[in-house]
Amino acid sequence: MREGQLRSAGRLSAEFAHQIKNPLAIINNTVYSLQRAVKDGRNDIAPQLEIIREEVERSDKIITRIMGYAQLSDGHVERLDLIDELNGDIEQTFPAAVETGVKVERHYAPHCPPLLMQRQHLSQILVNIFQNAREAMDGKGKVTVGVTGYGYDSVEISIADTGPGIPPDKVERIFEQYYSTKEKGTGLGLAIVKHNIELYAGKVRVESELGKGARFILSFPAKTVMNQA
Repeated sequence: MREGQLRSAGRLSAEFAHQIKNPLAIINNTVYSLQRAVKDGRNDIAPQLEIIREEVERSDKIITRIMGYAQLSDGHVERLDLIDELNGDIEQTFPAAVETGVKVERHYAPHCPPLLMQRQHLSQILVNIFQNAREAMDGKGKVTVGVTGYGYDSVEISIADTGPGIPPDKVERIFEQYYSTKEKGTGLGLAIVKHNIELYAGKVRVESELGKGARFILSFPAKTVMNQA
């Protein structure tokens, strides 16, 4: 029984560490941007201060949610505008007010049907992949985000980075829980991505070649894609 308790505590600790890493990284980058602004004698620092406030608030919500872990499965399905959700999560991971060496290119289909799912589940999928790309590129490179709609049959999201890529012998394992190719990784990010996508009968796959980055392709079927008519 004690072993079971320790395993549960370990999973909870790993989940907390994983969830809190993204806001901490954004706060750290924002503080660096503030320091440069102060050094240059600039006083246009309101956007950076607002980002820090938002990320502190986000961290507080994460702690509250983790403390009430049993309620994580609660929530309701919503009609989500995929483009709005993508843009919001891109801004969360790569804030425009923080100077970075990451360029984000967007290629969205002109007509994209809405998704029918929990906003928290979709956000966890997108932010985890964006965060992985940011860390893989070490703050310098390009992320290309594409959306293709296949009528009301399915929708596909593509997220590619210009990082170092994933070794061939590790590609098959990156979605395993607690497996990480990063020195300080928790091994939960991509496991959450796969779990959340499969909740909606979707699929995720990765294409990668060493030295040429990685590309994640997410597809959601008709039961998730909502017919506007």
